[in-house]
Amino acid sequence: MSEQFNFNDAFNSQTMRGRANVAKATWASVGLVYVLVKMHRRNSKRRDAKLYCKGCQQALLHG
Repeated sequence: MSEQFNFNDAFNSQTMRGRANVAKATWASVGLVYVLVKMHRRNSKRRDAKLYCKGCQQALLHG
């Protein structure tokens, strides 16, 4: 890129291109938050699953 990125030109609310860029950025941020929440919940379920015995469904004692 020979020219620098100009935030005001890319997200100008007066032009259709700027509005489209705002919409795309909004959807991208919503998607990113969704993925991060899913990853966090998945990791917490894995941590909780390690605390139980698979065969007897009783809590394992760590001590």
